[in-house]
Amino acid sequence: MEPKHLDIFLLRCLTALISEAHVTRAALRMGMTQPAMSATLARLRALFNDPLLVRTEKGMVATARALALAESVRQGIALIDHALVPHDAFDAARADKRFDVAATESVGFVLIPALIAHLRAVAPGLRLRSHVPELARASHELEEGYSDLLISFMRPVPDGLHVSLLLRQKLAVIAARHHPDVRGSVDLEQYTRWPHVYYTRGREGNATLEATVDEALAAVGLDRRIGAWQPSILSSAAVVAASDMLATVPEHLARHFEATAGVQVLPPPVPMPDVDIAMYWHDRMHKDPAHQWLRGALRDVAARVRAA
Repeated sequence: MEPKHLDIFLLRCLTALISEAHVTRAALRMGMTQPAMSATLARLRALFNDPLLVRTEKGMVATARALALAESVRQGIALIDHALVPHDAFDAARADKRFDVAATESVGFVLIPALIAHLRAVAPGLRLRSHVPELARASHELEEGYSDLLISFMRPVPDGLHVSLLLRQKLAVIAARHHPDVRGSVDLEQYTRWPHVYYTRGREGNATLEATVDEALAAVGLDRRIGAWQPSILSSAAVVAASDMLATVPEHLARHFEATAGVQVLPPPVPMPDVDIAMYWHDRMHKDPAHQWLRGALRDVAARVRAA
């Protein structure tokens, strides 16, 4: 292979293909059509004299050659990106720029509207595109520049990422305002007897929040009945309001549902740890002035949410 036949865009496509192991998803990440990405994959295969991705019963998987290339290519792209970043002071009030933020649903519900309102007030030329991440690939999204920030429940930090705590929330139980049995408080017997609405994250399975609740019950030798599984924590509140089921959600969400969805908010009948919301970013963006400004703005927004 002649290196002169490779350009930075081809290398970005290569990392997207290896990370996604799926031509259509890689095309979406790169803003291309699926046929264009298929043609790019064919070109890369010819350049590297390797299939790079091969089809199996479980879908496409990267070859050994592709996996060996992946980390070096990502590091090279990060170095190029860093070299091209302007290091002048960032004037947010005049800037015309889009930030891409990955935020889990409940976290986004609490912080993203407040962040957008803040941007409109102090930096109207800044725009925000947010999406719900597939957490298994979230670190790759940050590494490859698909996301500028990840806002999520706090979790172990992979190499190459920075983390900053934004918000600490207690958990609360919600029940219908006119529940047949639960009124003003919920004891452990009621909590385990009445069915729960369980928030699931699509193909990834149980949400971190639900695992936290299950672990707290397991610590006292109990578990709970699941009456419904919902892909959205917001729809969970609607199910609770219309039924005799319970749900356990972060307190900021619970108070919103109390005011809008006809539910009562109750303390859990068993000790449960607080849930921490943090933001994560890749090392290549750590010193970028625009990114530093965004992180500061998000910290300010989180402080106002905490004080509300």
